[in-house]
Amino acid sequence: MRRMLLTCAVAVAGLAAAWQVHASSGFVECSSISYRYQYCPVDTQGRVIMVSELSTGNLCRQGRGWGFDNNGIWVDRGCRAQFSYGRDDGGGHWGRSGQLTCESISYRYSYCNADTQGRVSLNRELSTGNLCRQGYGWGYDGGGIWVDRGCRGVFNYGRDSGGRNDAAIAAGILGAFALGAAMSSSQNPSPPPPTPAPAQPPGTLPPPWAIGSFQAYDPDSGDNVQLVVDGGGRVYLRNENGAIVSQGTLRDGMIYWGNGKRSWFAREGPGVMVGDIDTGKHFYFRRDA
Repeated sequence: MRRMLLTCAVAVAGLAAAWQVHASSGFVECSSISYRYQYCPVDTQGRVIMVSELSTGNLCRQGRGWGFDNNGIWVDRGCRAQFSYGRDDGGGHWGRSGQLTCESISYRYSYCNADTQGRVSLNRELSTGNLCRQGYGWGYDGGGIWVDRGCRGVFNYGRDSGGRNDAAIAAGILGAFALGAAMSSSQNPSPPPPTPAPAQPPGTLPPPWAIGSFQAYDPDSGDNVQLVVDGGGRVYLRNENGAIVSQGTLRDGMIYWGNGKRSWFAREGPGVMVGDIDTGKHFYFRRDA
């Protein structure tokens, strides 16, 4: 009996140790009900694998029927599946980066495998006609980059060991819409908010699809950026520390930022697309669950 109790104690201790090692990973079932977009929040740590598809008809094609970011897994177009997520080595080590060409031939979907580590940027577009719009013509997850609808491009992926810097920040979302505030936020986690933009004129309130909280990953600064549009048409851009780095007003499909910048604003799938007038760059923001 004592030997049996000792054996059980050792087994329990072993399971506890194993749980500590694997505590950063897990399983989750995520379902697109009635073919609608669904976001399942989990700490993916940039690694997700589809274990089994529960839907029928091969609906769970990565990048089209499902994908993920650091904060969760999304499914759409009827995909229902069980996913394994997280890292059991404590999060892995960054420091690998690369470049690849990914092409949508004959306007068909294509998935290019790469260890993106949650960071991808379009280096240059090889197709013509501005087909490589993020979230529409291309996107990515931890396991690769997808292209569709004729997009052909050269992509940078992964993280180098150089860390973030002001030049990188200036090239991304924060640089496009809140350059001055983004520079100060790299040294001060809580910069003072910019001057509030004027309220919307009466009768020009934003449509329902534009109201809410949206999120995007800024591959150049390494930040998760939040875009908030309230019912009065006021727009707030927050960095991953929660600090407001820019404010503006949404009017007639345009955001007029308090710092004098302008950007166009349009509906795109389950989220929105925001484009910088000055540089021509555009960024996809998915709607928060």
